[in-house]
Amino acid sequence: MADKRVTIYDVAKTAGVAPSTVSRAFSRPGRVSAATHATVMTAAKELGYRTSAPAAQERGHRHHRLGIEVPDLTNPYFAELVSGMQEAAHEQEFLLLLLDTVEDEARERTSLESAVNVVDGIVLAGTRLSDATLNHLTKRIPVVVLNRRVAGLDSVTPDYEHGMGQAMTHLAENGARTVTYVAGPVNSWSDGERWRTARVAARQHGLQVQRHGPFAPTTTGGEQAFEELRDSLPHAVICYNDLVAFGFLVSALRAGIRVPGQLSVMGHDDIQLSRLVGGGLTTVVSPKRAQGRAAVERLVRRIENPSAHRTPVEGSLPVRLVPRGTTGPRE
Repeated sequence: MADKRVTIYDVAKTAGVAPSTVSRAFSRPGRVSAATHATVMTAAKELGYRTSAPAAQERGHRHHRLGIEVPDLTNPYFAELVSGMQEAAHEQEFLLLLLDTVEDEARERTSLESAVNVVDGIVLAGTRLSDATLNHLTKRIPVVVLNRRVAGLDSVTPDYEHGMGQAMTHLAENGARTVTYVAGPVNSWSDGERWRTARVAARQHGLQVQRHGPFAPTTTGGEQAFEELRDSLPHAVICYNDLVAFGFLVSALRAGIRVPGQLSVMGHDDIQLSRLVGGGLTTVVSPKRAQGRAAVERLVRRIENPSAHRTPVEGSLPVRLVPRGTTGPRE
């Protein structure tokens, strides 16, 4: 067999090991057993495999690092998401390179451009870049997108429709008739999906729903939202995330609003702080660790065997509503 036709996958098949094991046998022999190393070397010699042979497939085994883009690491949601990624990456023997883009599109572009040449693949946990830009990026390096769907790219998203359906059912059962969705960042795909599913679920329950925003996905954004709505408060607000909900909630309590008697407040994500404030914040729980793990596992599979995944893989993870003290019967 000619050298140019022999790939790392041929060696792996002959040796009866994973492609990543073949890569380690050549690049980091101390990470495999002596017996495995000997088996891989024998298979490579038998096939005429040479590590210097130029092959596109080899790129995925050059660095053993993954780039992880997050829009705001100070948000506890992303910290837990990255924790799940870290677990999966450690099991797959990859290191993580964290790119905190601080909700800045220009910084995100610069960070990704710098990372392309030093990582084997990238997980985008909250990208604000256009679909066209992301499709161009995936031609250069394997990419998995979280909290967003982009035609042609692998993605992992929460089941927003189910979560918002549970939220509207809960509010309707507790006597709410008017609901405001307090929106997040203007370029957030997940924000658009939450608003879309909120409208659908509200119609099913005969609720009046309106959107107010956008606001920064922070407690300050929630405080600003309350100030803009305080003179015409609805029966309930559903906030883009828990941080916005906390800002809105604290502002309402300071203004003497009875929660949940006069106003129900709900968030998204179920960050750990949600369980500790007062009677707890009602929120839509998303499987953050599971989502992080799923993203890394999918990305590594594409890196190690790109020919096996010719079409993008889209998946939704289940979410659920956790009612706590900030929602309940109206007075």
